[in-house]
Parts: sequence; structure tokens; C-alpha cells
Amino acid sequence: MIAEGLVPYLTEVDARRLLTGIVDTFPAGQILFDTVSVSAWRTSRWDPLARRYNAQFHSGFDDTAALADWHPRLEYVDEAPMNDSPVLMAKAPPAIRSMFRLMNLLPGFKRSSRILRFRF
Repeated sequence: MIAEGLVPYLTEVDARRLLTGIVDTFPAGQILFDTVSVSAWRTSRWDPLARRYNAQFHSGFDDTAALADWHPRLEYVDEAPMNDSPVLMAKAPPAIRSMFRLMNLLPGFKRSSRILRFRF
């Protein structure tokens, strides 16, 4: 199951309900979803683009592997930073690629948005 573009907009309670509900419903599988760091979540309210489209984040996680503690059958597999994805970088306009390269030099930015993979 892929839930890209969803979890950061849920509260932690709703994200937990979603993940545990999926694990309880299916006998086995994998789920991939994106999340943001706590600092990205907290600063999202000042993002002019997010404000323009009323798209504020409502949760963020720094220790993403700890989300596996939400359900006994949930197991953290791995994660990948979205800001450094070769596929996304290849498709992004040159100005965006340059901006991400510069921002990835800042501590904490590279892990500010990630794609996580869990199995159950």
C-alpha cells in the first residue's frame, strides 16, 4: 500500500489509527508513506505556499523507526530522503534541483522529508 502525500496532513492520532487499521485489516504486506521531521511540521505554518493552499502539516516524526511500536506486527524496513531522491531530482526543474542541493547542505534538511517503508 502506498500512502504518499497523506500522513503529514494527519494528526499523530489519525496517523496511528490509519497504520494500525491497515495492519489489522490485512494478513501481510508493506506500506510506504512519506513523513516530515518535527521541525518541518512545526515550521510548515509559516510556509507561504502551504498557507496559500491551506496545506499545513499536522504531524512530524524524528525517530521514524519508533512508529513500528504502534503495532506488534509492524516492522520498520527502511527510509529514503525525498530531498535527495535521484528520480525526483531528475524530474525537477533546474532551479528546484539547485535549491535542494544547497538546502541538503544544511543540518537536518536532508532528513526533513522521507519516504518510509514498513512491513507487517
